[in-house]
Amino acid sequence: MQVGDTLEIRTNYFFGNGYNGNNLYKVRYYDSVPLKTFICTGGPKDYLQLISNEGLVLRNYTIPANDDAGTYTPAPGAGKYQVRINLGSAPGLPTVSNPGDITDIAGAGNIVIGTYRPKLFGGTLITTAFKVRVVGNPGDTILLAAAKLVYKKTTTGADTVITLTPFKILISSPGAPTLCNNTLGNNLSSEYKGTFDSGSVMNRAAAPNFLIPSYDYKNNVSASVSVYDGSYSVVNNTSPLGSIAINSRFQPFCTTAPTVAITDSCRNRMHGGFWEIMGDHTGTNNAAGNPPAKPGVKGGYMLMVNADVITSEAYRQLVTGLCPDTYYEFSAWVKNICKRCAIDTNSNNTYKPGVYPNLSFSVNGLDIYSTGQLDTIGWQKKGFIFKTAAAQTTALLSIRNNASGGGGNDWVLDDLSIGTCGPIMKLNYVPIFLGCGYGTLVDLSDTIKYSYNPNYSWYKWERSTDGGVTWGDPPVPTFGFASTVFTGGYYQYVTNYPPFVAFTADSGTRYRVIVANSFANLSNPSCYFTDGNSTFLKIINCGGVLKADIISFTGRLLNDNSSMLTWMVTAEKNISKYQVEKSADGVHFRGIGEVAAKKTPSLVEYNFNDRNNVAGNSYYRLKMMTSEGLYQQSKIVLLGRSYHFDVNAVLNPFSSVMSADITLPREGMVKMILIDSYGKVAWSENRKLYRGLNKVTYQGLETLSSGAYFILFDYNGTQVQKKLTKIN
Repeated sequence: MQVGDTLEIRTNYFFGNGYNGNNLYKVRYYDSVPLKTFICTGGPKDYLQLISNEGLVLRNYTIPANDDAGTYTPAPGAGKYQVRINLGSAPGLPTVSNPGDITDIAGAGNIVIGTYRPKLFGGTLITTAFKVRVVGNPGDTILLAAAKLVYKKTTTGADTVITLTPFKILISSPGAPTLCNNTLGNNLSSEYKGTFDSGSVMNRAAAPNFLIPSYDYKNNVSASVSVYDGSYSVVNNTSPLGSIAINSRFQPFCTTAPTVAITDSCRNRMHGGFWEIMGDHTGTNNAAGNPPAKPGVKGGYMLMVNADVITSEAYRQLVTGLCPDTYYEFSAWVKNICKRCAIDTNSNNTYKPGVYPNLSFSVNGLDIYSTGQLDTIGWQKKGFIFKTAAAQTTALLSIRNNASGGGGNDWVLDDLSIGTCGPIMKLNYVPIFLGCGYGTLVDLSDTIKYSYNPNYSWYKWERSTDGGVTWGDPPVPTFGFASTVFTGGYYQYVTNYPPFVAFTADSGTRYRVIVANSFANLSNPSCYFTDGNSTFLKIINCGGVLKADIISFTGRLLNDNSSMLTWMVTAEKNISKYQVEKSADGVHFRGIGEVAAKKTPSLVEYNFNDRNNVAGNSYYRLKMMTSEGLYQQSKIVLLGRSYHFDVNAVLNPFSSVMSADITLPREGMVKMILIDSYGKVAWSENRKLYRGLNKVTYQGLETLSSGAYFILFDYNGTQVQKKLTKIN
């Protein structure tokens, strides 16, 4: 429900034959327009109405007062009601001066139960309706008035007052998502994780973990036991005979008597030719669902409901163990199973769908989502997303049957889901990271995206050294809060782990990212989320496996601003291809093309033309690759029209050796200074470097204490500073 929407407020009351001798006297209905709405007037359908259970209009009364049996008074006075409708046969006008007083009986008529339309299954159903427009703000709650039906049991006796439950409705924000793109974690539904279990007998003996109030549970559905109005069951086949003949005849086209046991007999269908024959939905993700289970063959169970003429709650569960500050999806798959169930207001079959199921979903008594009318088009997933509060760990979830039964409103439900709405996580690296033991640069990143904001913006990198059994902080603890960018229909961000050089000892290590909706949830295994993917470092001894000697690797800029790369190789063996990679910063590389290896033992030259214009500096490197996916990397070539002082690819963490890529605009001295956490100079060294890219290695650092350091590079008074960690 959103601002500007139209809401039809209905009430319904059913009186069965025999109640009070089938007579109600001086019957009238009272209600008021809820706050944050106003009554609709002036439109062609803006009336106070009496309707059938299918929503067919029986009587229209105008909104203004003093002209018929219905009246609306904007300001009726304290303790009185704005809306009044006199009911019964030939109702008259209420008292003009006092229509909203429930003690006023002027104009109220009498009802003879079973003759007053609509007549339903041995009784009379009274349904009132009027329309309002929503005018509040997103996040506001609409509280329906405690409407009243008032009547007398004798012509002069005291009033009997029935007060309706005043439901609460949330006004949602425009564009708010109704379902998750990626439901993660444990399904908290108490009904066998929402599946209702499975079995090889048609009826599940045990009742659901929730009871439908005032309904009968049927665990022996058969040819002689039907699921009638106001009853429900849990079955793996909707046929009372357990038939799998889904094309059996429907009413009224039963040319053979329903009692005849033929393959397509109407008796295969509930009530002798009305309901669909079908199976459950679990394990599918479409409108068709599963075929019905044969007797003796295991099939999934589902909830099957024949709705009563009075609306009621169909599901309720107090859910515990929720995570604070977390989005959850509360949903289910529902199907309208009766295409031929309609009856008219005199209780005669019309063989149309009739009353369409309509379910309201609520959290802690607040209606947040309605399915609307469910047509006979197959299984439909319905539900919504809600977010727990900062300290909330429990919630009372319920589904209410929001439409009258009798002549329709027969439905099945399966795959209840109470699960966390997780993000979509994409590893920007291969699941198995192959590298050589003499030192391979590892550059890890992960993209996290989701369809609504804010969500799961807290992230943390973790490392496992036992094959993913246990996880902990990596050598450089990396976590934080990320700002998102809306791209391609998603809010998303990228988190990077600081690049490091992996050696043989790192083989077998795994890295992953976890995300949460708050910093506190990052420490709670039940409240942080990951998609289960991680990267596995496979660092091997490449000597003797990759055979090729790169004699040279050079590049030059062409006049059209593209670049030409050239490399010469000798003694080429076991090499299947060369992958050309490019980077704008010398750290994060991406593949831009491949060149097939010629597999010759003699000297051979290769060329690759990068036709993309070089803007600023561009870094290039080669991957020599085998058909098994093993590779070695070449040195890096830097191309650019002009160079500036820059430092990239600083090894972090470092142990006994520290390396960096340093670019200079011209030849000169670069001083490296290593400063410990107390501000003292722990190490310094001067190097003469040359124009362009310089791969620099500093050795002999094993004597330094482990911990945090700052490294400072100085070139002609210009300084670049970075933070890094020393490990043993």
